[in-house]
Amino acid sequence: MTEGPFPNGPQRIAGLADDAMSAEARAALESWWPPFNIHRVLAHNPATLSSWIPFGSHILRGNLMDVRLRELVVLRVGWNARSSYEWGQHAGLSRRLGIPEADILRVTLGPDAEGWTALERALLSGVDQMMARQAIDDATYAQIAAHYGPAELIDYVMLVAEFILVALVLNVFQVARDPGLPEMPAP
Repeated sequence: MTEGPFPNGPQRIAGLADDAMSAEARAALESWWPPFNIHRVLAHNPATLSSWIPFGSHILRGNLMDVRLRELVVLRVGWNARSSYEWGQHAGLSRRLGIPEADILRVTLGPDAEGWTALERALLSGVDQMMARQAIDDATYAQIAAHYGPAELIDYVMLVAEFILVALVLNVFQVARDPGLPEMPAP
């Protein structure tokens, strides 16, 4: 397996089979059934899993951002983190949502690639800056704030933070991609 930023061996924590999960873990995953491999790994700690699922679900499904912009942001986090799992999940979801393949692949080129709107460019720049410096410069923030109010700004930053967390979990535990997920493009 060569997923993630480092040469990887086998998954570091084996995911739990359905019948090996605690009742608490199964209850937490009710809205995500059947669970993904990340859920199966996190099911080893049902208290953490049951606390994380509502937050992650809100950030992914209840976020105030436009779904296209949300997915471009998540793809950029996955690309920057070299998380094959995160990239595969969200490239597949982006395709199902009707995001053109050219836009999905353009994410790998970054915010300076031709074809982005001003807001898309600013959001992708913000991802790059948050991942590199844990902050956004004033010019980029002003560009995003010209389009978003406080509630949307909070959801944007929380979206990036959530998927940095997810990429970290996936990469550290070397979680295997779920069957059928698209491959990550070569850098």
